Amino acid sequence: MSRSEEPYFKAIFSSLSYLQPKKILEIGFGLGISAELIQKYLKPKLHDIYEIESSIYNDLEEFAVGRPSVRAHLGDWQRQLIKQKYDFIFYDPFDYIEIEGFNYEKWIKARAKMAERMKKLLSVEGVLCHPHFGDGEVPSLPGFTTIIVERLKVSPIRMADETFCEDAAVIFHKPNKEKSCSDKP
Repeated sequence: MSRSEEPYFKAIFSSLSYLQPKKILEIGFGLGISAELIQKYLKPKLHDIYEIESSIYNDLEEFAVGRPSVRAHLGDWQRQLIKQKYDFIFYDPFDYIEIEGFNYEKWIKARAKMAERMKKLLSVEGVLCHPHFGDGEVPSLPGFTTIIVERLKVSPIRMADETFCEDAAVIFHKPNKEKSCSDKP
């Protein structure tokens, strides 16, 4: 995440404030932009934030001071035993991949596996939210319905490959309801 993304992230959280989630899981703290906006627009009663980098975690601990809903966690969320169910999960999936050796098929499989883990952490009406840059198709997630709330023009955002993006979308994914035995004809 970079400061150039801040207006876009403001659009995400102000647009989704109607969801009124009470329990939020945020994966990655970074510069704290999304955490600050989540606090401002979504006003959760519980805001768990997992950060893997110890130096950034120190910033997260400072951020949590005076914000009783924020619980800071150091470590990889995927290696933690998380029992809490959340109404809203925010994940900025900046992948540390090298473009030269990028394998799209492996990326798709890893993305699906991660989404399945997140689905287990969601409450019945919970949603998974992440940024979507560009004006192209929003990739679907197996087991989820994708909702595009809004497409918008944004101030130029520098991407990982050093290009600039001026298109983005406010999106979220809602888990598909699993059919139980009683739902079968």
